Amino acid sequence: MISVIIPVYNVEDYLHVCLNSVLKQSCQDFEIICIDDASTDSSLEILEYFTQKDSRIKVFKNDTKEGLEFCKNKGLNIAKGETVIFLNANEWLSFNALEILSQKSESIFEDISFNKISDFRREFSRIEQVLETDNYKKEIKKLKKDKISLQKKLGQYSKPDVIKKIINKDYSNLTIAIKSPHPKGTTHWGDLFFSKALKKSFEKLGFNVIVQEREQWYDDEEIDIAFVLRGLVDYNVDYSNINLMWNISHPEMISKEEYEKYDQVFISSKRYADKLTNQINTNVSSLLQCTDPEVFYPETDNNISDEILFVGITRGVYREIVRDVLKTNHEVSVYGMGWDKYIDEKYIKGEFIPNEELHKYYSSCKILLNDHWEDMRDEDFPSNRLFDALACGTFVISDKIPSAETLFEGSIITYDDADDLNEKIDYYLAHEDERVKLAEKGRKIVLENHTFDKRVEEILSALCELKF
Repeated sequence: MISVIIPVYNVEDYLHVCLNSVLKQSCQDFEIICIDDASTDSSLEILEYFTQKDSRIKVFKNDTKEGLEFCKNKGLNIAKGETVIFLNANEWLSFNALEILSQKSESIFEDISFNKISDFRREFSRIEQVLETDNYKKEIKKLKKDKISLQKKLGQYSKPDVIKKIINKDYSNLTIAIKSPHPKGTTHWGDLFFSKALKKSFEKLGFNVIVQEREQWYDDEEIDIAFVLRGLVDYNVDYSNINLMWNISHPEMISKEEYEKYDQVFISSKRYADKLTNQINTNVSSLLQCTDPEVFYPETDNNISDEILFVGITRGVYREIVRDVLKTNHEVSVYGMGWDKYIDEKYIKGEFIPNEELHKYYSSCKILLNDHWEDMRDEDFPSNRLFDALACGTFVISDKIPSAETLFEGSIITYDDADDLNEKIDYYLAHEDERVKLAEKGRKIVLENHTFDKRVEEILSALCELKF
């Protein structure tokens, strides 16, 4: 029997895919041990649902957050299988992975051959994820060294050559792969739209750019720069390329060791970038989120009549700003999936607004509500919605974030609690001239400083400073 140990922390968007990938294995002789590390989203509820589907799934909950290594050790103490593997909860196994492992567990390292670097990368990634028991530590350490050596030798260009081409603006001879965390086939993930906008700005300068959804990250493509949009999913870097990370969310999920795999790390928070600079041994720069003014611009629609608007999925929780606004004297129009579990259906106006139509909804409402994940609020990662909304000339009320006063110079209004929110909604609904003035101020700030074109300029400037 194989024991599959899955540490779990705030992965509600991926957990069902991960668990289903194990349940559908061609080899069915396994147990699944899930260690929930005090998740604050709906991960535990998802686990409990799956235990009802299959008795081979066993769930254990930590009362407080203990960290990845603690969860792995706890799982090892519980495991009953002859073979133990670890699986990240935001990843999944190919349908025959356990069968291959059971057949090769004794001779897996001597059987591997690497005809191409892509074969090496895929095989290494599989082994690194599933063979972390004490018996394999030495082999894995050696394999990592071999990987780096092989990838450097097989690289199409050396890193200094790539930087030289950037300095000389020889962009047409460079290929960038944007590694987007959105899953295959999804059409409404924000990461997809973000990647397309970034791609467009690079292509304006002549770069060859491909966007790779999560399942395509390790395709055998000849590229020069891997640009990873780091949210909930990490990436096994290919050392023959220049590797860039743009940490756009969830900084608490990224270790110092992961950051240090990259040649350049961009952080969507000046505060957090400054903090990291003296803590990790790699290049760190702040690179805030931004907007595409060709997609987000003022255009009202008389058929849209939302006075107070909130757009966003539930994330498996009753989001605080929606809870707060429903405690006020005002009604809100909510667009997003999963809200029927939390609020009266009269407030739910739809599950999804097409990205190409979103600017009309922003432009047509009187007040747009915005919020942040707790860790992003604490570390001052301003939401991309702030940039998109201001580009539309929209008046925004948000939860507290320092950037509202600094970055946006007070053009974003923040609130403390439900009573404060009620007072501010009352005031600004009654003072249209002030709403318009603040929205116009915010729009000017964003268009001058926070577009994807501006961000690409910042990225290239940082790359020109890299030394190898």
